[in-house]
Amino acid sequence: MAKVIYLSGNYVVVTDANNVDRVFPIGMTVYEETAGNFLISEGQVEREQLIIPVSDAVNWVDNDGTNYTESTLRDFLRTNTGSSSLSSGGGGGASWGDITGTLSDQTDLQSELDDKQDTLVSATNIKTINGASVLGSGDLTVGGGSGIHTQMLPGGSFMGGLYTSNRLFGGSNYNLSTYANNVIYVPFIPNNTFTTTELNFFCLTGSAGDENRICIYSHNGINMPQDLLYESADIDMSTSGTKTVNVTRNWTKGEVYWFAICQKNGGAKIMGMGGSNADSLIIGLVNTNYFTMYRQTFVTYTNGAPTTANPNSNLLDPYLIYLK
Repeated sequence: MAKVIYLSGNYVVVTDANNVDRVFPIGMTVYEETAGNFLISEGQVEREQLIIPVSDAVNWVDNDGTNYTESTLRDFLRTNTGSSSLSSGGGGGASWGDITGTLSDQTDLQSELDDKQDTLVSATNIKTINGASVLGSGDLTVGGGSGIHTQMLPGGSFMGGLYTSNRLFGGSNYNLSTYANNVIYVPFIPNNTFTTTELNFFCLTGSAGDENRICIYSHNGINMPQDLLYESADIDMSTSGTKTVNVTRNWTKGEVYWFAICQKNGGAKIMGMGGSNADSLIIGLVNTNYFTMYRQTFVTYTNGAPTTANPNSNLLDPYLIYLK
């Protein structure tokens, strides 16, 4: 006997090869196409279920005895039942509880779905903070909650050179002391990406037998120097004048570097800036007093500069270090 499927009133009527009749109420019937089968079930709880292999569509007829094709049976099922999400892709007829019909016809529901925010993907459609994802539960602390905060300013330019301060000879320069077996750290933030071939500073007062070294340290990400990146050879401080180190360095705009002067005897004096002037690079506050350099004491000069900076004090007046 032929297998029959047709519409009668508000029901889809099915007569299978065993002459068994079943009826599926239109408003409660869901159709989906999966794994090579047409699957028809009544409601979300499958009280009645019919599976028709797609390849068997041609063996079914309507109530006039006309054979279906795969395409015409699919069209019949889509028209007279609700299509589930597995087959419709969200665009055809569907069933949502007691609501049936075509999704695009449910204008209020379609509008809400259109306005729904896309899934957030870190660094794709939502930014990160310092490289860390902001997605997830809990609290994300931005910046320090206590301690010394940094107010480091970008370097300025003068006659083709670059200072580690933004001061441009706006006032008097100072004759600053050095300290035996100390390392003094000064921050530098380039305002451009560039390459230099010299580092130098000016010795205002020489001291027999005294020596210094210029060093460069990385930044610890908060407000302190961290790892030793470069250490020069010994620089003779027995006479006054410009002290030059020939070294090629690449500087990246906005990155924080720390220059350091590793000092031997503490007899020589270096040109610097008066910290009482507001154009110095302020790196921290102690109560109401600001400072512009970190200082590390008890560093044996002959053992070389510390591989990891560990400042234990600070100073107000910064040395001037030039880049060319």
